Amino acid sequence: MKSYATFFLIAVMSLGLVFLLVTRPHKDHPAPGVDPAFLEVAASPDGGAEGGTTVAAAGDAGAEAAAPLKQVERPLRVTTLGWELVAPGVALTAVDGGVTGPALELAPETTLDAVEARLARGGSDPVGADIAVLPLPAFVVAYDRLRALDPRAFVVVGFSRGREEVHASPGALLKPPPAADEVKLIALAPATAADATAKAAGSESATTLGLFALDLLGVPAARVRMIAPGAPDAKAAPFSAIVRGAADERKLAFSTADASKLVPIVAVAPKAQLDANEAKMREFAKAWLDGLERSRKDASNVARRLANKELVPLGAGVGGAPEAIALLERLGQIEPAGLAQQRALIGATAASAGGVTLDALAQKTWALCRAGGLTTSAAPSPLPIDERVATAIAPAPPPKHTADAPAGADAGAFAPLPTGTTPLLVYRAVDAQADAATVAAQIGFLAGVFEHAAFRVSAKGGEKAARAIAAQARDRFDIAPARLATAAGEPAGAFATVEIVSLP
Repeated sequence: MKSYATFFLIAVMSLGLVFLLVTRPHKDHPAPGVDPAFLEVAASPDGGAEGGTTVAAAGDAGAEAAAPLKQVERPLRVTTLGWELVAPGVALTAVDGGVTGPALELAPETTLDAVEARLARGGSDPVGADIAVLPLPAFVVAYDRLRALDPRAFVVVGFSRGREEVHASPGALLKPPPAADEVKLIALAPATAADATAKAAGSESATTLGLFALDLLGVPAARVRMIAPGAPDAKAAPFSAIVRGAADERKLAFSTADASKLVPIVAVAPKAQLDANEAKMREFAKAWLDGLERSRKDASNVARRLANKELVPLGAGVGGAPEAIALLERLGQIEPAGLAQQRALIGATAASAGGVTLDALAQKTWALCRAGGLTTSAAPSPLPIDERVATAIAPAPPPKHTADAPAGADAGAFAPLPTGTTPLLVYRAVDAQADAATVAAQIGFLAGVFEHAAFRVSAKGGEKAARAIAAQARDRFDIAPARLATAAGEPAGAFATVEIVSLP
């Protein structure tokens, strides 16, 4: 009987315990060190997603009011092909931690593959990028692999100046090669993450410069054979296209210091990014162009900070920086493009003016890269250039006026060029369809690319025909008469030739 009483007592106590547990009110208890506001955000319908996060005010105990959480936007992630191209972002980040313009995260890379990979991941990925800054030839080479992103160049941040060089045997760029021979051009392959041997960042631009020189000379793409440095037949090659500093036994013929407007450096973003964040892209473009000017004025300090990674907002996965002296040299090889230049380079106003525009340079670069095998497709139509940002932030250029001919001038009274002038290379109009208007248009383009050179024209029909071509170029493209000269005689095997002459 005693055992039954014990069992009954235990059963009653157990039932009582269950009743107390079930009916007791529950209260959440955050884990030690966890802000209760975080739990409230996590319990909200959107889980505290970006753009709609609110938390309870963490004031006095018992406060019931809720206040919005100030959202901290992630920085714009910018990747560049080369450490020197992030200099504007460094200049915008003051040594006291202050930032001018939008918050940035910089990811300089030394290979085009790495730049492509960051842009493909997008800015929401810590190792991705919203924007890429790179030379136009590198953008053309990368375009096919990034086509699904619909990448667009939306601002010109500068021009390469002297980094790319063409070396040639004596006189090789002043006369056409024998018609039956293939033309060998030594060119470094573009740098890739998989194989950096005998490759160089920026070689896309150098190869484009070499192909440009042979194209002017009238050498068809089918006759050009690119060979690697150190190949058995490299020694006999008459031309080489290299990045400055690479070893080559041929003599320097000209560089992008001469063709100073051939290789623009552009900022590129996917079209979806430009559509969704146009205001932010405008803010970025204005700040970056301002940073270009600041970095130019403080190049030594910027180079030192970059080399030491000192107070620089670097992104995830960035490798080691070059030495300060190397960075300082590379900074000197960039010619900044200011805000005032944007409308002269991008947009309908630029296109109507002719000459050197981003459209014209992109068309030319695409044709050269395809001819040289750097890309397999022709230039898309329309070109991947978005003018919205440039036309919104930059003032319209002043009206273009036509240069007035001297009083009493005929179809072209051009003074001879100064003695001691040296031709850099020769443009030969060998196309069967070539005419005076075509040659004049090419002179207009060359006058923009070689902005400190003069041009000596000779043509079928002798000096009278040459004067007519030079006068047409002068009047259409506002070329100073002092930059134009004519020669007697007719060129052999060409409708016209134009010597590109370096002025002393």
